[in-house]
Amino acid sequence: MTESKDLLLIHEQLRRSNRRWKALALTACAVLAFVSLLGFVAVYAAQVRANRELRAANAALARAHQARVEAQRAANSEQPR
Repeated sequence: MTESKDLLLIHEQLRRSNRRWKALALTACAVLAFVSLLGFVAVYAAQVRANRELRAANAALARAHQARVEAQRAANSEQPR
């Protein structure tokens, strides 16, 4: 039969091991949460950048369209009737 000292030693080792595994699991969860947060921030920044570039492209397209319209008006006004 196992002596009580041996049982106490085994119990203490199991308790320490459980504590280490729990600390490891909590650390892993914290790292996962941090990486997820960084991912969301990166996605948000990319979305903001893409929206800014889309607005700039739309503005450039509108300016080009307006320049084309004005050029056509100028060409039409110079033609004799």
